[in-house]
Amino acid sequence: MAYAFFISEKYLKDNSPLGANVDISEIYPHAKTAEDVYIQEMLGTPLYRRLIASLTASPVDTTPDEITLLKVVRSALVYLTCYDALPFIWAKIRNVGLVKQGGENLEVVSKDEMGYLREELKKKADFYLMRVRDYLYENHALFSEYGGTYQWDELYPNPNVSNSSDIAIDRNEGRDEFIYKYRRFLNIKPI
Repeated sequence: MAYAFFISEKYLKDNSPLGANVDISEIYPHAKTAEDVYIQEMLGTPLYRRLIASLTASPVDTTPDEITLLKVVRSALVYLTCYDALPFIWAKIRNVGLVKQGGENLEVVSKDEMGYLREELKKKADFYLMRVRDYLYENHALFSEYGGTYQWDELYPNPNVSNSSDIAIDRNEGRDEFIYKYRRFLNIKPI
Protein backbone atom coordinates (compact mmCIF):
# COMPACT_ATOMS: atom_id res chain seq x y z
CA MET A 1 0.00 0.00 0.00
CA ALA A 2 1.37 3.39 -0.98
CA TYR A 3 1.60 5.92 1.80
CA ALA A 4 0.82 9.62 1.66
CA PHE A 5 1.86 12.01 4.41
CA PHE A 6 -0.75 14.52 5.53
CA ILE A 7 1.92 17.24 5.60
CA SER A 8 4.92 17.91 3.39
CA GLU A 9 8.38 18.94 4.59
CA LYS A 10 7.73 22.45 3.25
CA TYR A 11 4.38 22.71 5.03
CA LEU A 12 5.99 21.56 8.27
CA LYS A 13 8.84 24.05 8.01
CA ASP A 14 6.57 26.96 6.97
CA ASN A 15 3.95 26.38 9.69
CA SER A 16 5.93 25.29 12.72
CA PRO A 17 8.12 26.96 15.33
CA LEU A 18 11.18 25.23 13.83
CA GLY A 19 14.14 27.48 13.11
CA ALA A 20 15.28 28.06 9.54
CA ASN A 21 18.53 26.14 10.06
CA VAL A 22 16.95 22.99 11.54
CA ASP A 23 17.74 19.90 9.49
CA ILE A 24 14.25 18.89 8.37
CA SER A 25 15.46 15.36 7.61
CA GLU A 26 15.81 14.84 11.38
CA ILE A 27 12.31 16.17 12.06
CA TYR A 28 10.17 14.91 9.19
CA PRO A 29 10.30 11.17 10.06
CA HIS A 30 8.42 12.08 13.25
CA ALA A 31 5.49 13.25 11.08
CA LYS A 32 4.78 9.61 10.21
CA THR A 33 4.82 8.48 13.83
CA ALA A 34 2.69 11.46 14.90
CA GLU A 35 0.17 10.52 12.21
CA ASP A 36 0.14 6.88 13.31
CA VAL A 37 -0.06 7.57 17.03
CA TYR A 38 -2.16 10.71 17.45
CA ILE A 39 -4.07 11.32 14.23
CA GLN A 40 -5.05 7.69 13.69
CA GLU A 41 -6.26 7.53 17.29
CA MET A 42 -8.32 10.69 16.83
CA LEU A 43 -9.90 9.62 13.53
CA GLY A 44 -10.07 5.87 14.00
CA THR A 45 -8.33 3.50 11.61
CA PRO A 46 -11.02 3.31 8.87
CA LEU A 47 -11.30 7.10 8.43
CA TYR A 48 -7.52 7.44 8.71
CA ARG A 49 -7.08 4.87 5.91
CA ARG A 50 -9.79 6.58 3.81
CA LEU A 51 -7.90 9.89 3.94
CA ILE A 52 -4.59 8.25 3.08
CA ALA A 53 -6.21 6.34 0.21
CA SER A 54 -7.79 9.55 -1.05
CA LEU A 55 -4.44 11.35 -1.07
CA THR A 56 -2.62 8.36 -2.58
CA ALA A 57 -5.13 7.69 -5.36
CA SER A 58 -5.33 11.25 -6.59
CA PRO A 59 -5.23 14.36 -4.44
CA VAL A 60 -7.38 16.01 -7.11
CA ASP A 61 -10.22 13.56 -6.33
CA THR A 62 -10.17 14.37 -2.62
CA THR A 63 -13.65 15.61 -1.69
CA PRO A 64 -14.20 19.12 -0.30
CA ASP A 65 -15.24 17.57 3.03
CA GLU A 66 -12.01 15.58 3.19
CA ILE A 67 -10.00 18.70 2.29
CA THR A 68 -11.63 20.65 5.14
CA LEU A 69 -10.91 17.84 7.58
CA LEU A 70 -7.31 17.52 6.35
CA LYS A 71 -6.70 21.26 6.86
CA VAL A 72 -7.57 20.96 10.54
CA VAL A 73 -5.65 17.68 10.89
CA ARG A 74 -2.55 19.26 9.32
CA SER A 75 -2.56 22.08 11.87
CA ALA A 76 -2.55 19.57 14.72
CA LEU A 77 0.02 17.39 12.99
CA VAL A 78 2.56 20.22 12.72
CA TYR A 79 2.67 20.64 16.50
CA LEU A 80 2.47 16.91 17.19
CA THR A 81 5.45 16.33 14.89
CA CYS A 82 7.49 18.95 16.75
CA TYR A 83 6.32 17.51 20.07
CA ASP A 84 7.50 14.02 19.11
CA ALA A 85 10.73 15.23 17.52
CA LEU A 86 11.90 17.56 20.29
CA PRO A 87 13.55 14.94 22.54
CA PHE A 88 15.46 13.62 19.53
CA ILE A 89 16.61 17.10 18.57
CA TRP A 90 17.75 17.72 22.13
CA ALA A 91 19.71 14.47 22.35
CA LYS A 92 20.99 12.26 19.55
CA ILE A 93 21.54 8.53 19.41
CA ARG A 94 24.96 7.90 17.91
CA ASN A 95 27.45 5.03 17.75
CA VAL A 96 28.92 6.06 21.10
CA GLY A 97 25.47 6.24 22.74
CA LEU A 98 23.19 9.10 23.69
CA VAL A 99 24.84 12.51 23.20
CA LYS A 100 23.90 16.20 23.43
CA GLN A 101 25.54 18.59 21.01
CA GLY A 102 26.67 22.03 22.12
CA GLY A 103 27.99 24.56 19.64
CA GLU A 104 29.90 27.80 19.86
CA ASN A 105 27.94 30.61 21.53
CA LEU A 106 24.99 28.28 22.07
CA GLU A 107 23.68 27.06 25.37
CA VAL A 108 22.06 23.66 25.53
CA VAL A 109 18.69 23.79 27.33
CA SER A 110 18.04 21.66 30.37
CA LYS A 111 15.70 18.71 30.44
CA ASP A 112 13.21 20.80 32.47
CA GLU A 113 13.27 23.59 29.88
CA MET A 114 12.75 21.06 27.11
CA GLY A 115 9.81 19.64 29.07
CA TYR A 116 8.27 23.11 29.26
CA LEU A 117 8.64 23.58 25.50
CA ARG A 118 7.10 20.15 24.84
CA GLU A 119 4.19 21.07 27.08
CA GLU A 120 3.58 24.25 25.08
CA LEU A 121 3.72 22.32 21.79
CA LYS A 122 1.25 19.79 23.18
CA LYS A 123 -1.16 22.56 24.23
CA LYS A 124 -1.21 23.91 20.68
CA ALA A 125 -1.66 20.41 19.26
CA ASP A 126 -4.50 19.72 21.69
CA PHE A 127 -6.26 22.89 20.55
CA TYR A 128 -6.19 21.70 16.95
CA LEU A 129 -7.18 18.16 17.95
CA MET A 130 -10.25 19.63 19.66
CA ARG A 131 -11.07 21.40 16.40
CA VAL A 132 -10.81 18.06 14.56
CA ARG A 133 -13.09 16.49 17.17
CA ASP A 134 -15.64 19.31 16.87
CA TYR A 135 -15.58 19.19 13.08
CA LEU A 136 -16.15 15.43 13.10
CA TYR A 137 -18.90 15.76 15.68
CA GLU A 138 -20.73 18.37 13.61
CA ASN A 139 -20.14 16.50 10.32
CA HIS A 140 -20.06 12.83 11.33
CA ALA A 141 -22.69 12.05 8.66
CA LEU A 142 -20.13 12.98 5.97
CA PHE A 143 -17.64 10.38 7.20
CA SER A 144 -19.27 6.97 7.52
CA GLU A 145 -15.95 5.51 8.66
CA TYR A 146 -16.04 7.63 11.83
CA GLY A 147 -17.71 5.27 14.29
CA GLY A 148 -19.21 1.95 13.29
CA THR A 149 -17.64 -1.48 13.17
CA TYR A 150 -13.93 -2.07 13.71
CA GLN A 151 -11.62 -5.03 13.30
CA TRP A 152 -9.37 -6.23 16.10
CA ASP A 153 -6.34 -4.44 14.63
CA GLU A 154 -8.06 -1.09 14.08
CA LEU A 155 -8.31 1.82 16.46
CA TYR A 156 -11.75 3.04 17.46
CA PRO A 157 -11.88 6.83 17.12
CA ASN A 158 -10.87 8.53 20.32
CA PRO A 159 -12.04 12.13 20.01
CA ASN A 160 -10.20 13.00 23.20
CA VAL A 161 -6.64 11.91 22.49
CA SER A 162 -5.34 14.01 25.38
CA ASN A 163 -8.08 12.95 27.75
CA SER A 164 -7.18 12.27 31.35
CA SER A 165 -10.70 11.72 32.68
CA ASP A 166 -11.65 8.53 34.50
CA ILE A 167 -15.30 8.89 33.46
CA ALA A 168 -16.58 6.62 30.69
CA ILE A 169 -19.99 6.49 29.05
CA ASP A 170 -21.07 3.17 27.59
CA ARG A 171 -22.36 3.07 23.99
CA ASN A 172 -26.01 2.12 23.71
CA GLU A 173 -27.81 1.52 20.44
CA GLY A 174 -30.16 4.30 19.38
CA ARG A 175 -28.72 6.84 21.81
CA ASP A 176 -25.60 7.88 19.89
CA GLU A 177 -26.57 11.56 19.60
CA PHE A 178 -27.13 11.72 23.36
CA ILE A 179 -23.83 9.94 24.03
CA TYR A 180 -21.88 12.18 21.63
CA LYS A 181 -23.21 15.30 23.39
CA TYR A 182 -22.24 13.99 26.82
CA ARG A 183 -18.78 12.95 25.65
CA ARG A 184 -18.25 16.34 24.07
CA PHE A 185 -19.50 18.19 27.16
CA LEU A 186 -17.47 16.11 29.60
CA ASN A 187 -14.47 15.82 27.24
CA ILE A 188 -14.22 12.05 27.72
CA LYS A 189 -13.31 9.24 25.40
CA PRO A 190 -15.48 6.29 24.36
CA ILE A 191 -14.89 2.90 25.95
